[in-house]
Amino acid sequence: MKLHLGCGTHALDGWVNLDLDAPAADVHADLRQALPFPDATADWIFCEHVIEHITREEGLRLLVECRRVLTLSGVLRLSTPDLRWLIAQYIADNLDEWRDVTWTPQTSCQLMNEGMRSWGHQFLYDRDELTALLHQAGFTAIRTMPHRQSEHLALTGLECRPWHRELILEAGHAIESSG
Repeated sequence: MKLHLGCGTHALDGWVNLDLDAPAADVHADLRQALPFPDATADWIFCEHVIEHITREEGLRLLVECRRVLTLSGVLRLSTPDLRWLIAQYIADNLDEWRDVTWTPQTSCQLMNEGMRSWGHQFLYDRDELTALLHQAGFTAIRTMPHRQSEHLALTGLECRPWHRELILEAGHAIESSG
């Protein structure tokens, strides 16, 4: 089984698309609660721009649930804004990075505050924090991955958002190349 958590308007063909209330979802579920699947039934889980919309504690519970439903060879792919990149844009006074998605803050101060708090963001991660959270949830194999690229065919080309240096990690019990 392939699970797409927080699908929003972007349902993936061949995946079970979950979202709280999106019409595109196959299953309506609150990702802050237990996932509605038995243990070790998912081979792949994809979650793009979701974990930053819940608190760190809720994020940990979600990751524990992801680990619970993944098979021993299963892999979770997470994509989320990178706090370090946001800070770098603030320091560089770069207000145009996200113009292609119509986010054009007027000042660096607005950039930081909107990046941290707009769109329902609750907690932004950097690589170290998200890696630590994945370890805390029980994942043992964690790798940073490029946008839309993976050693796993099932996880290749999934991101639907334009790339703005998002933090993309794949995690599992043990990551091996497979399709």
